Amino acid sequence: METEHTTLIQWCNGKTHKGFLSLFFASILAGAYIGFASQLFTLLTASSGLSFGLSQILGGLIFSVGLIFVVLGKADLFTGNCLLSYSCYDSTSSWLLTLKNWVVVYVGNFLGALLLIGLYHASGLLASGQGIIAERAYAIASAKMSLAFIPALSRGILCNWLVCFAVLLCIYSENNLTKLLVIPAPILTFVALGYEHSVANMYFLPAGIVAQGYISVEKLLSWGNIFRNLLPVTLGNIIGGIVFVSLFYWVIQGKSAK
Repeated sequence: METEHTTLIQWCNGKTHKGFLSLFFASILAGAYIGFASQLFTLLTASSGLSFGLSQILGGLIFSVGLIFVVLGKADLFTGNCLLSYSCYDSTSSWLLTLKNWVVVYVGNFLGALLLIGLYHASGLLASGQGIIAERAYAIASAKMSLAFIPALSRGILCNWLVCFAVLLCIYSENNLTKLLVIPAPILTFVALGYEHSVANMYFLPAGIVAQGYISVEKLLSWGNIFRNLLPVTLGNIIGGIVFVSLFYWVIQGKSAK
């Protein structure tokens, strides 16, 4: 257990001591990478013709490319970085560094998602498939924006329990091949079951708003509604990461290493 504890502490220290520009640009990339995965999910679930369950499972599998891009591309993802709280149980002074990291990464992730949406909109590809992509993007955003606070919070907790678990497995992996093997299972699970990921929603929600212009629907989605979803989902993601992964594994392996 001591080796695992040391490995995770070293990972936390490396993340929290990154320079501002390095962290910020790595965060923009992560937001875009998750956005690419969200686009693939939209495409597959819009045109698969499969049953709901199988479509969700395959959508979850293809969405896992997002975390693969993030991990192998050395990017910084807010949901994964919730695992930084692991080091805070050893030293409360680590909370300030962790919170600073979260703020920079959250903003960078959002900018990366918006950058991708802007380029995707400019490409005209939202009109692909005779509007089927825009219709699916709108449907996804509508469903997310209609969630009440507690369901959104709960789905956020469940989501990041699995995302941080996937990141934990990657930290313990000895090489990139092992990371490729351990990422899909937790990510497939959270996506297929309909849990809520704040960074994915940074893409899905604005994409749905933009998609309204491509289809004949009443313009019910607005930019102001985005944070009705992002607030509870983000809080849920933080709770899921700092409690069910960071705290639990600190108790399991951190305390036993002392």
